[in-house]
Amino acid sequence: MGRNRTNSPSHRESTAYTASKCNDPKSIEILRDFCREEAVSPLDNRGDTILHFIAIHDNVSVVKLLIEEGLVSSRDLRIKNKNGNTALHEAAKLGRLEIVKVLVSLDSEIVLERNKKGETPIYVAGMNGEKEVFTLLADNNLCDEFSMIRDDGSTVLHAAINHEYYYFAIQLLKMYPELARKLDQKGWSALNILATKHLSFKSGSIYTVEQMGTAPFLPVQASETLMYLCIPALYEESKPNHNLEDPQTTTTDVLIKRKRSPFVNFLLGNAWVGAIDDEKQKHILALTLARRLIKEEDWSFYANSCVENPLIQATKLGINELIVEIIQNYPQTAETIDEDEKNILHIVVEQKNRFIFDYFMKNVSHVDRLLDDVDQDGKTILHFAASVGSPFTFSTAEPPIGKTTRGYKTLILMAWGVLWFKRVKYCVHPRLWTMKDNKNMTAKELFDTNHSNVCMEAEKSIKDLANPALILSTLLCTINFAAVFTVPGGFDQESGIPILLKKPQHSDLWMLMFFLGAALYDSVFTMGTVLSILLSKFDSEDFYIALPVKYCTVLISVYYATAFTVLGCVQALNVENIFMDKDVWWLLFLLLVLGWYMGLIVLDICYIVFDYVYYFLCYSLHYNGNKHVM
Repeated sequence: MGRNRTNSPSHRESTAYTASKCNDPKSIEILRDFCREEAVSPLDNRGDTILHFIAIHDNVSVVKLLIEEGLVSSRDLRIKNKNGNTALHEAAKLGRLEIVKVLVSLDSEIVLERNKKGETPIYVAGMNGEKEVFTLLADNNLCDEFSMIRDDGSTVLHAAINHEYYYFAIQLLKMYPELARKLDQKGWSALNILATKHLSFKSGSIYTVEQMGTAPFLPVQASETLMYLCIPALYEESKPNHNLEDPQTTTTDVLIKRKRSPFVNFLLGNAWVGAIDDEKQKHILALTLARRLIKEEDWSFYANSCVENPLIQATKLGINELIVEIIQNYPQTAETIDEDEKNILHIVVEQKNRFIFDYFMKNVSHVDRLLDDVDQDGKTILHFAASVGSPFTFSTAEPPIGKTTRGYKTLILMAWGVLWFKRVKYCVHPRLWTMKDNKNMTAKELFDTNHSNVCMEAEKSIKDLANPALILSTLLCTINFAAVFTVPGGFDQESGIPILLKKPQHSDLWMLMFFLGAALYDSVFTMGTVLSILLSKFDSEDFYIALPVKYCTVLISVYYATAFTVLGCVQALNVENIFMDKDVWWLLFLLLVLGWYMGLIVLDICYIVFDYVYYFLCYSLHYNGNKHVM
C-alpha cells in the first residue's frame, strides 16, 4: 500500500495556506487544528507563518477566534519572517485596518518591533501611503518620533516621498512638521528626495509646450497635452483664513480634495485619459508638497554645510517649478555653488535649460556676477555653453553618436549647440569670449572639440536624408514635365493649341495645367534646395540657420509637389470624363484624408526644427546688443 500523504506536514501546510483567506466553518476548523499543533511553523521559503497569511488576507474573524481560544498569543505575534516582518508589518503594508486593530489590542508593544531594515509597522504603513493604518498606530501611546525613523535615518516622510505618495506626505507633514528637517545617513532631507523626482513634475513630462515634439508622434502628443490642460484639478490649496476679530488666530493652508460629477468621472474612466489625469494630479501634489517643504526649510543649513543642496539637484534634473519656488522664497540661493564651484547658472547653461536661463536673466538681482563666475577648472559660463545637448534632454553627457542619433536628431543637436552658444555669448562680457580654462582652451575651441563628432554625423545624416528627397523630386519633375505635353485630348495639328481649349470644359483643362505647373515648380524648387544642401560646407555656422531652414523647405516643397501631382492626376481623370458625372464624394473624402494625414506627417517631422527656428527668431528679435561692448 502507498503511503498516506493526507497527514504529512507539507499537506497540512498547503491546506492551512489555502484556508487562510477563508472564514467558512471548514476553513476555520482547519486553521484551528493547524494552530494547535504548529502555529509558528513557516509555510514558505520566506519564513511566513500562518499568522502572516491571515493578516495579509485580512481574515479578522479567524484571528479573533484564534485569540479567544488562546491559540494565538502575543509571543506568536512577534514571530518574524526572513525579512524580519511580523504579521503586523504585513497587515500595515497592505492597509488591513481591522486586523491591525485586533493585533494591537492583543499586544500594543508589537508596534515597536522592527524588521531587518529597522522599519516599524508604523513606518511600513507610512511608506506605502496607508493613512488610516498610520493614524491608528500613531494614536498608540508607544509610537513616537523614533518609531517613525528607520535604522539608516530615513523618516516615514522620506519613505512616502520616495514611493511618490504625495497626498499622504502632505498630510504627514501637517501632522509632524518637524520631519521636514530630519536627515538620513546620507544627509538628505525630504526635500532632497523630492528634488530627485523630476518625473513627478510637469516640467519632466511630455505635457508642456517646451517638450512638444519629443514624443513619437506629434499629433498624439498635442492631443494628450490638450487633454492635460482641460482635465480639472482634483486638489486645491485653500488660502489662509485670517480672523478679523482675533488677528492672532489664523487657519493654515488646507489641501482640499474636490468632488467630481458623475459625467466627469465617466470621461476620466477611460484608461488613456485616466492615465493623463493621474499624471496631472501627481504633478499638482508634488508641487504642493514642494512648496510646503520649502517653507519648512532653513536654507542657511545648506549654505554652511557639505550636505547635498536640493536646488542643485533640481537644476541638474531640470525641475523648473522647484527651482522657481526656491528662488522666489530664498532669493539668496541664486548664489549657490556646487562642489566644483559651479554656480546655478553654470549648471542651467550646461543643461541648455532655456526656461530657467531666461528666468534668471529677468528675475535674479545679481545676474551679472553669476555670468562672470569661474569654476575651479577655470571654465566660464561660455565654456559650459559649449557642451553637447539639446533643451529636450537635460543631460550634460555627450550622447553616443551612431544609430541612436541618426536623422534630424543630430541636426537638432548641432543647431541648438550653435544657437545656445551664441545666445549665452551675447549675454556675457566680451572679455569672457577669449578667456581660457585650465586646459588652455577658449570656449570656442572647446565648442569645436565637443561638437566635432556631432558635426560629422549631422553632415552624413543630412546627406542621407537629402538623397531620397532628390530622387523623389526628380521623379515628380519628370512625371509632371511629361504630363504638361501630353494633355488629354491632344493638340490641334495646325495651331498646336490643346483641342479641349475649344470646348466648354476648357476651364477644367486650365485647372489641370495649374496643378501640373505647380507640381513641376515645387519639384524643381526641391531639387535646387537639395543640391544647395549637398553642396554646403557644413561648418558650424551652416547649422545656425541655413541648414535647418533648408531642411524644412525640402520637406514642405516635397509635400506640395506630391499633393499637386495627386490633384493633377484626379483633375486629368475629370477632364477625360472618367467619372461620367457620377457622385464622387468618396474620392474627395479620400483626398482630404490623405492631405490631412500627410500634413500631420510633415508637421511631426518638422516640428522640432520649426521650434528651433521660432527660438532663433525670438532671440534675434529680442536681442538689444551687448551692453558691455563699447
